[in-house]
Amino acid sequence: MIIAIPKLGETIAPCFEAAEYFIISTIKNGKEVKSEIVTAAGCEGFGRVRLLRGNKVNTLICNGIKNFYKDLLKASGISVYSNVTISANEALVQFQKGLLKQSNLHSDIVDFSYEIPHEDLICWAKEFFESHGFSVAIVSGQAPFPIDLIASIECPICNKLIKVAICCGGHTYRTDQEIKEFHHSATSKYQVQVYIYPAARAIRQYCREYGIELIDPDFESINIDRQGKGRIPILQGPIPGHEKAFNQEGT
Repeated sequence: MIIAIPKLGETIAPCFEAAEYFIISTIKNGKEVKSEIVTAAGCEGFGRVRLLRGNKVNTLICNGIKNFYKDLLKASGISVYSNVTISANEALVQFQKGLLKQSNLHSDIVDFSYEIPHEDLICWAKEFFESHGFSVAIVSGQAPFPIDLIASIECPICNKLIKVAICCGGHTYRTDQEIKEFHHSATSKYQVQVYIYPAARAIRQYCREYGIELIDPDFESINIDRQGKGRIPILQGPIPGHEKAFNQEGT
């Protein structure tokens, strides 16, 4: 069994989504046989969920954690023991003795995407685009609803700027209405529109109908999936006027 505990000094970190590092312990026959510290980067919970998956963690012992990430971890087969405020060492001992109680994960996994923290989506999207060479600005209050971010990158063929409007879903409970509004707000000023949200089938269909690129922040192989389509990272294209950047003919 592999157990992860987010730490802050010697105690358990108060917030899973913001923990800077985890202690990951491997337990065999009731004894700890391996322990290592793993650093968590970024400012949102998606990366931390992927970190636990990548380290094949079975159990998370933590203090505060948002319901969305509890559900996401449960869907990945990871047990969650939350609201634990003792030291990390003591928590590990109590867990091995069977004294910790597992959290009550109440949400329907089918519907968990509606509880996704909007501020985490914005943070994830900004870091994701910046890590691929885009300049990104947060434009809340300055751009039409529901645009959250404006990303830009120079076309490697014509050297002109490509502007991307980004909507991080969750402004409303009506995802179809949000996508429609995003399309009408962004089409005239931006060459590309990107919607960031878990990729349920209906959402894929809405985005396809409006010509919007959909990015699922929880897709584990997203970096691989979005490479090799052309010379402009992330974007699937083609973009009118920039077809050659996507290995297609055009002017």
